[in-house]
Amino acid sequence: MSLQSLSIGVSGLRSHQTRLDTVSNNIANSSTTAFKRQRAAFSEELGQSILGVGRTAGGSAINPSKVGRGVSVASIDRNFGQGSLNDTGIKTDLALNGDGFFVASPKSGAASDQRRLTRAGNFSFNQNGELVTANGLNVKGWEFGDDGNLQTGELKDVQFDPNAQSSAKVTENVSIGGNLSADLSTNGGSPGETTSISTVVYDNQGESKSLTVDFERTKSRDEGDGTDEWEFTIKDGEGTPLDPPGGPSPNTLEFDADGNVTSVDGTSVDPNNPGTFEADFNWDINDDGSDETLSLAFGDENGGSVTQYSGSTTTTVTSQDGRSSGELAGFQFTPEGALELNYTNGVQDQLFQLAIGNVNNPNGLEQQGDNFFTTTSASGDLQLGQAGRDLQTSVVSGSLESSNVDLSKEFSDLIRAQRSYQASAQIITTADEVLNQTVQLKR
Repeated sequence: MSLQSLSIGVSGLRSHQTRLDTVSNNIANSSTTAFKRQRAAFSEELGQSILGVGRTAGGSAINPSKVGRGVSVASIDRNFGQGSLNDTGIKTDLALNGDGFFVASPKSGAASDQRRLTRAGNFSFNQNGELVTANGLNVKGWEFGDDGNLQTGELKDVQFDPNAQSSAKVTENVSIGGNLSADLSTNGGSPGETTSISTVVYDNQGESKSLTVDFERTKSRDEGDGTDEWEFTIKDGEGTPLDPPGGPSPNTLEFDADGNVTSVDGTSVDPNNPGTFEADFNWDINDDGSDETLSLAFGDENGGSVTQYSGSTTTTVTSQDGRSSGELAGFQFTPEGALELNYTNGVQDQLFQLAIGNVNNPNGLEQQGDNFFTTTSASGDLQLGQAGRDLQTSVVSGSLESSNVDLSKEFSDLIRAQRSYQASAQIITTADEVLNQTVQLKR
């Protein structure tokens, strides 16, 4: 019995030493970014049988009796609960609010078994514009194509050109909204009352040009033919009228009794066809000797058309699709994990979408140090998705996830582990005294 007690005491020393190590590691990493606390789970060693089920006492079955052989560490489990988010004000500091991991790799195009998973988002852009972890691994994501669609194929290194520029775009479409006052007079068929609006448009090099639209009320339904009609003229910055394809002609805008547009330049408006709200004009905006087509729209299929009501004239240019060239003004990460570049010409360009990885059994991940994990057969295969779409997770820019270690609980566990270790040591001391007494019996 004494020899067995020694073995049991030693098993307790070993197991509680592991628990002390685990608790100590939790305390030491209480300020480590995105650290997840661990716990040591114990299990009883298989006992030595004294009485088996088959033994009977007076013909009745008796309970099996076994003497335990000590304790062992069954597992070291990790608590992947959410840590609190601390604001840092640094755009490249990213935190995950929800499940999942950022994906990183030692180099571009690395094989899947080289991918590292981490919750620590203290990233930065290196000298090449690549988003990297604190120890230089490339953060992975998917690239947006030129058409703006995400290419969810091979993972790529998230990066951008620090010297990127947004190209200029020639104006091709101008939209007008607001109200043309029904109170303006036609002056009995002579030139009617007029109003005008102006805007800035751009040529293919991003140079700004002036554009003016003049409106003249030419017919009123109160004057006999039941038609409300306006003529409009587009003029360039020098005051020269622009002609539609096919040559000069009156450009007309008609309204019904309810003040809604019914035709543009003689074409009846179809509420389901935005093209019927437009009139095209030729304009050598680039001054290169060849005409470009400029489309002037007075509404769309969503009902946002010019109106003719009594009251003030409020017509204005609501949009135009040209722009000047722009320099990089900054960047940002959206809650979905998209990297957006902001340019001085107002353009926002999405370049990459961060890949968020997840596994069925996070406790099956293998710890690699430096806040990294890799998948194993126990964790299951790595599943990649997008924050806010495939996972109920959001990316918080300018924040870092704190350790989920509760120091008050860890110190309480530390004291319990110390007491348990001392008790196991006392077992060995007692067993040693019993052995000494047994040896003395022979003397």
